[in-house]
Amino acid sequence: MAKTDENLKIAFADESQTNIEYLAYAHQAINEGLTEIAQLFREAAGAEVVHALAHLKVMDVVKTTRENLKEAAEGENLEIISMYPKFIREAEKEGRQDAAQSFRIAFEREKHHRDMFRQALKQMK
Repeated sequence: MAKTDENLKIAFADESQTNIEYLAYAHQAINEGLTEIAQLFREAAGAEVVHALAHLKVMDVVKTTRENLKEAAEGENLEIISMYPKFIREAEKEGRQDAAQSFRIAFEREKHHRDMFRQALKQMK
């Protein structure tokens, strides 16, 4: 893989993570009654999304809707089969019930997401 392609992946991941962090910061600011600061974080979060989407476009990640549905269903299925069960076991082993519970919630929702994508794909055929 070319260095630029690696850099695009890194930049996409960073922009995506920063978006979520800024949204979490906005939520905290709201909880503290700091609505104007929350709005600053939300505006910055929106800009991070624009950057991430631009990187995805250059990376040629977005395909046809049919291909996107198939990719999304497969990605959700991988999280269900391997990622979250492993994360839950490891968190429980380390005594991190808070993390295990967070992983369990995501695990259950991923099943719903996978099924939604599969159903939409069936309806397109």
